[in-house]
Amino acid sequence: MPTFDNPVEDAMEASAALRGLAHATRTFTDPAETYPVLGELLAGVRSLRQVLDQLAAAHINARSRAHTDAGSQPAGATAALAAADELHQAGTLLDTVHDRVDAAMSQSGRIAWHPAPEPLDTSGTVRATVQAGDLRLTVWPDEPLGEHQRYAYRIENPATGQSVEGRDLFTGVGAPVSPGRALRELAVFLSAAGEARQYAIDNPGQHSDNDGAFPDWVADAARQHPDAFTELIDHDPDIAEQASRRWVSVVFLQGEEADQVLDIIERAGTDAAIEHLAQWDFGDETTQAALENGYVYDHPPTGALDRTATSDVYTLTYSPFLGHVSLLRTHDAAPDPALLNIDTAALTPAPARRTVERASVRARRAEVTDWFARRPGASASHGRGLAL
Repeated sequence: MPTFDNPVEDAMEASAALRGLAHATRTFTDPAETYPVLGELLAGVRSLRQVLDQLAAAHINARSRAHTDAGSQPAGATAALAAADELHQAGTLLDTVHDRVDAAMSQSGRIAWHPAPEPLDTSGTVRATVQAGDLRLTVWPDEPLGEHQRYAYRIENPATGQSVEGRDLFTGVGAPVSPGRALRELAVFLSAAGEARQYAIDNPGQHSDNDGAFPDWVADAARQHPDAFTELIDHDPDIAEQASRRWVSVVFLQGEEADQVLDIIERAGTDAAIEHLAQWDFGDETTQAALENGYVYDHPPTGALDRTATSDVYTLTYSPFLGHVSLLRTHDAAPDPALLNIDTAALTPAPARRTVERASVRARRAEVTDWFARRPGASASHGRGLAL
């Protein structure tokens, strides 16, 4: 408690109070408490300004009693006046501090602090675990990233104690998918990693696109037990039923590129536009790119001004008013070759890839089979995909 008449004791108490305040203000549970703290701090600055003036006055008024350690009174008086001058300058600087704190308090008073969002409750998170070969896979829903749903996962080898975790298993846009479907999609990536590892062993010095997607011990385990992952991917009726109702983005165009397709629609109709846009579909590669980036939908996304058309497994959405065109394909489905004049010899699905090749790389790797052969006039450029 302040004494109001003992400057030494009150100074000690003020110092202790400021140390306590410095400790207490390291964190604020309620940011609204910053406003009253600023108010008290501003009052403290005013009092400190007064204290500095009074300390300066005490040095001046008692300068006749000031001596140095050697007993020189003139030198002591000079030191007392110098101390008073420094204290006056400090008081002047505090005027600026006062004005800044006062302005900060004024701005803080305009803020209406909203309650903090409730923390994500993961106590009831649904987890799914399955043993695939030597690996134990566990997935659970993670906090969505924007509109994109995602799962976290853990891959373990119980025999060696090795484990790795990740949070980048994106499962599309819309309602969260089941843990079983998330496990299936993780198995797709692991299967691709195993195939890439086998390719590197069979072809020393050469690498595939999926190298480095997982640690070597994970890729080796997936390579040694491919049937376990194939079974996990292919033998789940619930997954197959749900996947058939999902759409993946093939290409999204806007601006001049979209205008060219809109001209095709006007001249030759939507079927011709779908055939034209299908050249951007590279089968499993397109599907995996959509899965990785979250461009998977339970229903084709459309706006109020969008028009839609369907042909075989494709859904076309377009808007002449807004100038954009989008082509989507049913998940895990191949189109009718006769519909799009596709070479049936090229309809062997390529292995799932974790990393999408750039068009220039794809052109150099002609030996890779895919769902779609290059048709005359097909563009080698990528669509941009649905933008966030």
